[in-house]
Amino acid sequence: MALIELEDMQNEQSRTEQDRIKQVIENYIEAMRRSQADVLASLFTDDGILMAVDAPTVRGTEKINAFFAHGFGAINIDAKIAFDEITVSGDYAFVLTHSEVQVTIKQVNAVSNEKNRELFVLKNGDGAWKIARYMFNKVPA
Repeated sequence: MALIELEDMQNEQSRTEQDRIKQVIENYIEAMRRSQADVLASLFTDDGILMAVDAPTVRGTEKINAFFAHGFGAINIDAKIAFDEITVSGDYAFVLTHSEVQVTIKQVNAVSNEKNRELFVLKNGDGAWKIARYMFNKVPA
């Protein structure tokens, strides 16, 4: 009986951790929708890495903030994300997602739609999950 209760408690703790991890990524998507570069950068660890399509690797929150601020000067993004997998191992979480993204180019008000797949690696430090690594690419046609 005690073993089953322990397993139930561990499963509940695991679901709670997964909810906390999901919340970080949902905050990331909301900050994208609102073009909030500073909020996006704050979701990363100090040594966080962003690897975007057709862009150089960006390291550190200051450069991540500059990357997004520059991008939001030219485009607006509206994304809907779905979670495919969350794996927690110690202080790290590995999250696979896919998304549908609408990109609006401000200068010409042109809209394009794309489907992406994403890999988030989060690190738990001081009781808070933050994005340590993030990479995405377009879903092949």
